[in-house]
Amino acid sequence: MIESFLQDVRIGLRVLIKEKGFCALAVTVLALGICAVTTQFSIVNGVVLRGFAFPNADRLMTLRFIDTSPQPANFFGTPPNQIMSLDYQELAANQKSFERVAAYIFQSTVNVSYDNNPQRYTGAYVTEDFFRVLGVAPVLGRDLTAADNTPGAPKVALIAHRIWQRDYGASPNIVGTAIILNGKPATIAGVMPPGFGFPFNEELWIPYFNEFPARPRNERNAPGAQPSVLGLLRADVTLEQAASEITSYAQRLAQEFPDTNKQYHTGQVEPLIKTFTPQQIQLLLYAMLAVCFAVLVLACANVMNMQFARATLRAKELAVRSSLGATRTRLIMQMLTESLLIAGLGATVGIALAFWATDFLHAVIRNQGTPIPSHISFDIDLLVLGFVVGTTVLAAIFSGIVPAWLASRANPVEVLKESGRGNTSRAVAFITRGLVVIQIVFTFVILITSGLLVQSILRLQNLDYGYDTHGLMTARMGLMEGHYPNHAARSQFHDRLLRELRASSEIEHAALSSRTRMAFANNAPIEIEGREYKENRDRPTVNIEQVSDGYFATLGMKLLEGRDFTTDDVDTKQPVAIINAGFAKKNFPNESPIGRRFRTVVNNGQTFGAWRTIVGVVSDVRMLGPFNNPNSEEYGFYVPLYAGVFGPVRPAQAPQFATIVVKPRNPANVRAFANNLQLATKRVDPHLPLYFVGTPAENIATFLATNRIIAMMFTVFGSVATILAAVGLYGVMSFAVSQRTQEFGIRMALGADHGRILRMVVGQGALQLAIGLIAGLAFALAIAKAGETGIRRQLNSMIEPTDPATYLAVAVLLALIAIVATLVPAFRATRVDPMTALRTE
Repeated sequence: MIESFLQDVRIGLRVLIKEKGFCALAVTVLALGICAVTTQFSIVNGVVLRGFAFPNADRLMTLRFIDTSPQPANFFGTPPNQIMSLDYQELAANQKSFERVAAYIFQSTVNVSYDNNPQRYTGAYVTEDFFRVLGVAPVLGRDLTAADNTPGAPKVALIAHRIWQRDYGASPNIVGTAIILNGKPATIAGVMPPGFGFPFNEELWIPYFNEFPARPRNERNAPGAQPSVLGLLRADVTLEQAASEITSYAQRLAQEFPDTNKQYHTGQVEPLIKTFTPQQIQLLLYAMLAVCFAVLVLACANVMNMQFARATLRAKELAVRSSLGATRTRLIMQMLTESLLIAGLGATVGIALAFWATDFLHAVIRNQGTPIPSHISFDIDLLVLGFVVGTTVLAAIFSGIVPAWLASRANPVEVLKESGRGNTSRAVAFITRGLVVIQIVFTFVILITSGLLVQSILRLQNLDYGYDTHGLMTARMGLMEGHYPNHAARSQFHDRLLRELRASSEIEHAALSSRTRMAFANNAPIEIEGREYKENRDRPTVNIEQVSDGYFATLGMKLLEGRDFTTDDVDTKQPVAIINAGFAKKNFPNESPIGRRFRTVVNNGQTFGAWRTIVGVVSDVRMLGPFNNPNSEEYGFYVPLYAGVFGPVRPAQAPQFATIVVKPRNPANVRAFANNLQLATKRVDPHLPLYFVGTPAENIATFLATNRIIAMMFTVFGSVATILAAVGLYGVMSFAVSQRTQEFGIRMALGADHGRILRMVVGQGALQLAIGLIAGLAFALAIAKAGETGIRRQLNSMIEPTDPATYLAVAVLLALIAIVATLVPAFRATRVDPMTALRTE
């Protein structure tokens, strides 16, 4: 068997070297398909399959108390959940299912000043067992201890390896270095290993309870009150047993503290990797992998069609070998060996291209404004290579088995008698035409998917936000407790900053807002006074923004009714709100809303906010950036900057985080104004770093980066599919024409004119196109409808799954390709000389 295989390989190599054109084209076609599949599988492997590189990664779990009552899940499909800091302390001290548990808050703003150089970092607040749960230790210095994680203890921090190298010159004496952390003295206790940035891309880690002492459960909105929790499951405990134990704690706390914990009565324990790759992301990645397989199927279909043509040309050779004693199995194995050689060469080229594609894609994603988590990388490792080998074998079998089987069926006597005179069996004709239909269907689906995503991105990029997103300059700032411990200190800074900005001759308007990067606002259910709400889900969830006076003028919003905020608007006098036109139209369509009252309702109908009197109505702007919370209305309301949004009336509370919004007098020079904004802030506080500095358009664009990359990938897939479909359609039509040369000669000899021959050939192509387009349309509609909800949620998109313009454009494109691919062989058929055609072999 081995000897026969080696002999087949030698013969196959000689044949492929002889048929250089066929070999090069087949290898190129398969390489494109294998490159697409390899690249996408490396992404799926990096995000979903490989998981974390931590020791015992399969035992790392996320712990939650969840609300199981029927209501919409959050953005990532997770049910409403909470664990308060006091809940965590009780759980950590008494649970038996986990070797260790840890609490953490991630993606937090941390201000650090070193050598009078203030910087803002992305940090995480973690309990002392956080790194022990993960199985990671500092490469320099020490880990956190229980003593570090207590209120009032000396402040310490662990820093990322890249920060140590970039900002501290990789100093070997870094341990013990004094810094100012969130306005308070601290020391660097250690440096984490290279590449470590868990949970996402954190740059330093700070003891959690040292920064955020445990708060009473009714202070659910206090900073740091609701951490995430992870644990290392004991080897002898199942997931179900752990969930049962966590549920017992959730039920007991729900009974003891019904005001805050009543609805969170069920424990949830799930693998940590699932928390970071929720179902929507997995579905999207697998959908993209399916598209890549569709591209590979197109490539294999093309190679199969080329194999049919090649087998016809080699019919005499195969007949001679059969007459000399070669069995049918031997002939099939010879042709399959040649297919395997072609697929192997295609895989080699495809993997080389995939190495470049994954490196390029990884670099692009890493350079986004919102990069992927640090633990995710796109590598062509052993698993990916094994997958490619399996894919290559399948591609070889798929593209070669049918042509080999049909070619081996031929009667050698008949073939030698016919002397290869250019005919083919009906089975081959049926299969080749069917493959063209399949190519059209798959290409239609891929192009529709790509087109809908591109249309979605274009809609998101061209949204009307209701204000000039290019003519404003914004920046985020965090007033940390060390420098700004209370409302008086924060409000004094805010007031001074606004005076400084408004005194500048270069600034027309300036204001402050709670909105993050002009893209994220708060939201909550509300109820309007005088109306009944039987269930919490009956209350509309709307957007909320805290703003200073002058905010509406800064954005150019028009006051449609009532008045603007003043500095006298405080909750202790009268809680007030200004609603936008969408809010007024939806809730007060036939009456003036001025003087009407509403309040927020949170904690599943358990906690009510102050009744707010509507004092004004302003024109609409998008209160969230290019997307809206899937469970929230697009309209909303505004409250004064120092107002308490949730809960009962409280004294004024200046927010710790705020966004500066300024409108320069010369909007054309807005980008250059970023430095002026930094300087103005430093005049008020030289130790305060600004971050996310840019126009609203620039900030919004960062949130569309992932969508654009996904759309780009689908566009590449669609382009490759289009090329393969065009090549396949032309190849089949050309092959069909060459096989019917004698037929066309006879018809023309009997009086058929050129037009009749042209209509015959074009009609065959048109029939294949029509069948493919109809089947593709039905398939694309079914897929688009089935995946609409998940794709909308994951991509924050405005996808219209039945957008007629996209479907029409794709149909026209494929029709044009089919016309060109059909007309060229058709015109060649009309130029056949009847006498030459009758003599041809």
